[in-house]
Amino acid sequence: MPNLFWKNNKNKTVNLVEQKFKSEEEFEKYIYNNKELLSDIFIINRQIRARGGREIPDIIGIDNDGNVIIIEMKNTIVDENILPQVLKYALWAQTNPDSIKLLWSECKDKPEDIDIDWDNLSIKIIIIAPAIKQSVIRV
Repeated sequence: MPNLFWKNNKNKTVNLVEQKFKSEEEFEKYIYNNKELLSDIFIINRQIRARGGREIPDIIGIDNDGNVIIIEMKNTIVDENILPQVLKYALWAQTNPDSIKLLWSECKDKPEDIDIDWDNLSIKIIIIAPAIKQSVIRV
């Protein structure tokens, strides 16, 4: 069993134990409820309806540099078919900054030291999965 070590926001090294999840929803809830795993990202919300409700990014957050972070989670091995999905989410975020800004404004306990340029948003995508095929990286 491989080990993954993570440095949390208190600069403490944590050993993450490999864990199987019954569903993608359970996996997503685990990440959402253990925010220290993504300590450099302030999670805004999860399961946001985008593009008129047709698209649903798993998690949206803002990192310490003010970038919008779209996190897509899969409970299976990911291949290149993930790319059109996450690129649609990124395009939605890029073309709808007011939607992201509204989500941000509704957040409680958000960090005050994050400077977000709402007129020139930078979007980053994170894919979390048990494995990602090499074909995704080569695309």
